[in-house]
Amino acid sequence: MEKMQDARRAVLVLSYNGKDVTADIAESLTALVYMDATGQLDDLNIDLEDRDHNWQGPWSPAEGDKIKAEIRTINWDGPGEIKSLPLGSFVVDTFDSSGPPDVVSIKALSLPISSGAKMEKRSKAWEKTTLKTVSQEIAKRAGLKLIYEAAENPSYSRLEQALQSDFGFLQETATKEGIAIKVSGGSLVLFDEFKYEQQAPIATITRGKDNVLGHSFSWSAANTAYRSCTISYTDSKTKKAISATYTPPGAPKNGPVLKINEQADSQAAALQLARKRLREKNKLVGTGSLSLMGDIRMAATLTLNIKGWGRFDGKYIIESAKHSIGGSGYTTDLEIRKVLGW
Repeated sequence: MEKMQDARRAVLVLSYNGKDVTADIAESLTALVYMDATGQLDDLNIDLEDRDHNWQGPWSPAEGDKIKAEIRTINWDGPGEIKSLPLGSFVVDTFDSSGPPDVVSIKALSLPISSGAKMEKRSKAWEKTTLKTVSQEIAKRAGLKLIYEAAENPSYSRLEQALQSDFGFLQETATKEGIAIKVSGGSLVLFDEFKYEQQAPIATITRGKDNVLGHSFSWSAANTAYRSCTISYTDSKTKKAISATYTPPGAPKNGPVLKINEQADSQAAALQLARKRLREKNKLVGTGSLSLMGDIRMAATLTLNIKGWGRFDGKYIIESAKHSIGGSGYTTDLEIRKVLGW
């Protein structure tokens, strides 16, 4: 008979306001869901049985309580093997109780509630600034460390935030520049999606070989790829009409052209802008979902290869990774999209 210490299992390691409570919650934990996604705040949901009413009484969470968590796998891929997936730091956002039987749910986010970066709407105008400067100010106001990993640092003669939250405004501004953002582990991260798409795949998921519990892949006429993008505008100083067209390598000879009227500082800047706008439209052409037996390697922004699904085979980037521990054991659900390669 297999002994408990030899069993394959995944456990939640939890620190609450600086105190290790892993042993305290081990018997009462009923479910854990950790969501790691590009363009969103990381969030953590913990469900606990509360027959003794401790979580509704002396242990009751307060808004802003700090949680640090990790998933630890034991004997998962082989006897005696212990691995961990650090989930990062979170602040308590919501607390729910229901019954019978009595259960409680604790929800925590990777962004401090007190920062107001997600909820509080503000108006501000920046003169002669850059995306990195704006990001630094927003990160500081939110109590976060800025990690700027984009090669470009777009500049603006004037940039306006009009009754928008800091997080929403920054996401909108960065997306137009082909730069993605996420908040994780106490940091505000800005990164170039194209650069991340070039990373070597962390794994190859092969149909019939790997532990795939479910899958779906999609192609839709609504997301048919544009073959090129043309930016047209009139120079405000010279009044000269300017046009720039970007056509990616390997583009089909026939197909729709994305046409946009948008100002740029130069012909070269217009060409770069056309590429960014084309990527925005085309990047959702190939999408998919995978449900896997728990895999701590999987995280948003990493790439992987898909093999054995015919026309859907290829290299994908992970848009979101949901790690869950519950009645079905430890599972990982991925939302992925095919990389463009340009």
